[in-house]
Amino acid sequence: MVAILFEGKSDEEFFRSILSFYQLDISKILFYNFQGKDNILNIGHKKYDEIEIDISVGKIQKVLVVVDADNESDQNPNRGFVKSKEALKKLLSDLNFEVNIDFYIMCDEQKEGNLESFLLSVLEDTQRKCIDTFKECYQYELSDKWVYNSFYKQKKHPFDFSHSNFDKLKQKLQNLYKET
Repeated sequence: MVAILFEGKSDEEFFRSILSFYQLDISKILFYNFQGKDNILNIGHKKYDEIEIDISVGKIQKVLVVVDADNESDQNPNRGFVKSKEALKKLLSDLNFEVNIDFYIMCDEQKEGNLESFLLSVLEDTQRKCIDTFKECYQYELSDKWVYNSFYKQKKHPFDFSHSNFDKLKQKLQNLYKET
């Protein structure tokens, strides 16, 4: 078994969809919803004790930690791609798990945002232009999460998981299934 650690409920739904699309066996995945990035980055979180036990008994052979980049302008010290990457590297070192552990940071092409930003980054140019025009006309700051929830959440699978923006994540997911 392998473990995927993530921030919230929408992440699990996303991983179930993308694993199915890539025809990767979902039954070999243990999903851990940490309910927030700060919880994932907290080495003292109780879920890490559960994971460590599962590793020690051989139940988990690999771990993938997934967080949002968020935006650098956020006051939290672990926001932004670079700070998130540094925090994840420290976490992985501090966890010192006896299995392969990797991480992935959800963001758009500018290395900002979250899962929704990542998903919106693969939209066709016409859809992206439409959203940009709407945001401009609306004259209020609309987050990618708002755009996604307003226009795309109701669709089952509106995103092309074969898009090149998914290549790195696809490789990390496939690596979870490779023998060590």
